[in-house]
Amino acid sequence: MSKQSITYQQSEHIPRHTDWKPLRIEGISMKNLHQFEEGGSTVLIKMEPNSSFPLHNHEAEEEVYVVEGEVKVGKYHLEQGDYLFTSPETIHAPFSRKGCILLATTRKPLKFLNKKEDQSR
Repeated sequence: MSKQSITYQQSEHIPRHTDWKPLRIEGISMKNLHQFEEGGSTVLIKMEPNSSFPLHNHEAEEEVYVVEGEVKVGKYHLEQGDYLFTSPETIHAPFSRKGCILLATTRKPLKFLNKKEDQSR
């Protein structure tokens, strides 16, 4: 039996015990998992019950996977295990009535439509 070798190039490991970073948006915290050169990122977003992520636009596609809980994104009500792909220039403000954890990826930074929220992602 032959041994296989694995080569890791630019690998990143984020331990599960990494702390959630509270944002300046009430009820929202985040774990940054990866930062893309274009300015976007892959993040875990934790939304407390009855919280809302600010209204924002995307210059790039966004992928969202619901790890736990539920969230409303535009016309879609997503629950644990659901996946949503949104195309560039999609505007939305996710809201969670019961709370949730989301895995979200976009290659370019979000553009918040309310300038006060510009510091969050």
